[in-house]
Amino acid sequence: MTENPNRENVVSYYDEHVKNKLNDYIVVNPRIEFGWKTIKRYAPKKPMRILEVGCGMGNISSRMRKYWPEATITGIDISTMSIQLAQKLFGDGKLNFKESILTPNTFDEQFDLIIFMDVYEHIAVTDRPEVHAALAKFIKNKGRLILTVPTPHNLKWSLINKPETMQPVDEHISYEVIGKLAADTGTEVIFYELKNVWNVGDYAHIVFEKNDDFEAAFFKPKPVTTAQRTERIFNKAIYKLGSYFRKLYVRKKLG
Repeated sequence: MTENPNRENVVSYYDEHVKNKLNDYIVVNPRIEFGWKTIKRYAPKKPMRILEVGCGMGNISSRMRKYWPEATITGIDISTMSIQLAQKLFGDGKLNFKESILTPNTFDEQFDLIIFMDVYEHIAVTDRPEVHAALAKFIKNKGRLILTVPTPHNLKWSLINKPETMQPVDEHISYEVIGKLAADTGTEVIFYELKNVWNVGDYAHIVFEKNDDFEAAFFKPKPVTTAQRTERIFNKAIYKLGSYFRKLYVRKKLG
């Protein structure tokens, strides 16, 4: 757990480290490359409105702008200098950057895709309810939320061995935290995977999906293809054959 610093100190910290973010763009950072692969793989097929929270100097937002040229993308960050740099480097008619934190009043629109690239762990526990309320409001039905975060053991190791790398807020993102985020935002976790970026299992990628149609879809008969029907018939025959031999086995053992 991290004691909450005031906002001025947080902004000052990220303004001072904006050169590091620029260097991540110029020199390939494996952590960002791993995250980008997950975004491309698990984003909705054709997201039209995208939000990146904690966009920094716009590295990932600019990639999404090129990858989905029809989409309108917004990046927000608490760092004044990061936003100024991002706007100069990448801002255009479909990619806009805004100095802001995420609250239920930040936008009057919903998004198909929301990204937190190594950002969620830097949100203080006391600030999570407001962020969760905002996400519940801003994620479209069938929209997705993608998080990349350091694992708890990564942060524990860093605190002991590299304390200079710790940020003003560095919270452990446990399974319990992930479950709470899903419950508060009306989403479900559809993907969770540990990544080996610099060390074994040092980062986790999590994908959430909002699906308000789940109950109706679950109970609605679905069309079955010939291949699916054939597979079901085959499996049913295998199960039945197996049941016959298991029944013989039970009778033999139990009399």
